[in-house]
Amino acid sequence: MEERVARLEGAFEQRNDVLLAIERRLDRLEQSIDVRFGQIDVRFGQIDGRFGQIDGRFAQIDQKFMWLTGIVVGTWITTILTILFHR
Repeated sequence: MEERVARLEGAFEQRNDVLLAIERRLDRLEQSIDVRFGQIDVRFGQIDGRFGQIDGRFAQIDQKFMWLTGIVVGTWITTILTILFHR
């Protein structure tokens, strides 16, 4: 009977060693994934910064376009009024 119990204990120890090895591998994989997600977060931060720069540039372009439109419309109105009231 003791031989059978010793054999079962040996088998359980082997299974335990295998499970511990699997657990260590999973821990390393989890750490690797965490590192990669950290790198992805950094990249998304860089992309967000670039989109912020583009938004700033479009705001400047919009402002300049509005000024240009105002100048053109003002010039047209002045020209039309000059033609109409030139007497």
